[in-house]
Amino acid sequence: MLGIIRVLTTTDEHILLEHSRLMEERYPIKTVTHCIEQQPYGVHDEKTLAESIPKIVQLAKEMASQYELDALTISCAGDPALDETRLAINIPVIGAGICGAHCAAMAGNKVGVIGITDAPPERLKKELADSFFSYSYVPNLRKSTDLFGENAKKELTDKINEIIKNGANTILFACTGFSTIHLKKYLSQKISIPVIDLVDAQAMAYQILKREVNE
Repeated sequence: MLGIIRVLTTTDEHILLEHSRLMEERYPIKTVTHCIEQQPYGVHDEKTLAESIPKIVQLAKEMASQYELDALTISCAGDPALDETRLAINIPVIGAGICGAHCAAMAGNKVGVIGITDAPPERLKKELADSFFSYSYVPNLRKSTDLFGENAKKELTDKINEIIKNGANTILFACTGFSTIHLKKYLSQKISIPVIDLVDAQAMAYQILKREVNE
């Protein structure tokens, strides 16, 4: 079973469990999800990222002791507390950002990244290496909760079309909130280049981990 840590604090089970639901719907895996406390707007800048680190580590310890997990993933593009969590528990720990970057680098050599922060997550950009092409965001969509707005998908689509026009041949989401609002599905009839969704990327990485362990 894959443990999923969400960095957006919510009591809305539909939102909380959406990444689990998407993974289990698309892949033959079982998951369990919990969110950290006191992060009502998720992780969207350096301050909220730093605040999330001890919370993630503590929650990871609790989940590792409570459930029989094969692995744990931090479902946030910035991969907060990835190194710290790997030191804290004795199961494999993956992060949404690095999983997505690996997938995107295999899909194209000009990866246009779109997120909600001022700059691309450092680890994600480093993993992309020479495949990194550009980074963009929509100015009024800067927190995970902004993505639930009525026009959010259209505004993101307009920005993605601009990225493609500038030369990108692959799109990488740098926000797991885009998975929550089903942005990839919305884009499926609107653009023709590969789109890497971070929830998909985490599920694929987990399947590889499980296969390697079983072999």
